[in-house]
Amino acid sequence: MRLRIRHRTSLSRALRALAILPVLVAGACTTRSDIGFATLMNEVPATQAIIVPPPGGPSIVAVLQRNYQNGVTQEIALSTASMTPGQNAFYVSLSTGRRGLSEIDDVLSLPTSITQDRIAGEMEERLPGIEMQTSLVYVQNRYGPFGFATGRSANGDTCLYAWQRIEPNEPAIFIPGGVISVRLRLCDAAATQQQLLRSMYAFTISAYYMSNFWNPYGSPPSPPAQLGQLDAPLYPLGIGTAEPPAVVRQRVRVERPASRLIDKDTVAPRRAPAAPEVPEGPTSGYPVVPPPATGQ
Repeated sequence: MRLRIRHRTSLSRALRALAILPVLVAGACTTRSDIGFATLMNEVPATQAIIVPPPGGPSIVAVLQRNYQNGVTQEIALSTASMTPGQNAFYVSLSTGRRGLSEIDDVLSLPTSITQDRIAGEMEERLPGIEMQTSLVYVQNRYGPFGFATGRSANGDTCLYAWQRIEPNEPAIFIPGGVISVRLRLCDAAATQQQLLRSMYAFTISAYYMSNFWNPYGSPPSPPAQLGQLDAPLYPLGIGTAEPPAVVRQRVRVERPASRLIDKDTVAPRRAPAAPEVPEGPTSGYPVVPPPATGQ
């Protein structure tokens, strides 16, 4: 009887241990430190920035990138030296021009045109509270024309917002050539409007797709018509141009009459100073020489 009781007791203990084991395993699984993120943006090194600012311009602080099936977007944060809230940055999108079908939101869709309402909404989001004035002057950089607006914040900073869309001049029907969309938000406490525009004029696009069909820049321009032709000299900058000759001005030297020797016992009569000699010919363009001071 004792052996049977002991056997039943050990068996019940073993069953209880087996019943507790799944609970312990489940508890161990729920206490793992794995964490997930809802954002699809990832930080990449500054050397992988699609746009490189000009030398001496604002430096790259960080690059946030999001990949799509048909393109990629980057927010390139730049160094900021202003009291205006917000981050100076380039916002750039590279698209292959193709739009695929996907059940999730991983297809890059760029607007086909740049409208005034869309740009005003972007400036309100990235430069809140600053009255921006859109420039009506036609400007372009090495990639084509672009638009910009300037304003002054309540703290006295000069702010610039520029936009550009780079795509082939002739739209492709069967195989699209791709699109590049660029935005620049830049505020500075000491820079002028011209200094801020330099970042938009001299930036470089350093990324591309390894495809023979991806070419948002279009066909290269043809060489000048006079290149290689006879009787069509080409001069370096500043040589051979029709600039007016420099005006050489000459000084007019006026000699004073020599003074006469005066005897110690005689007093020379006081005379009025002689008028300076005026050279013959036209006097236009020559400096006016004042007469000598009267001696006392």
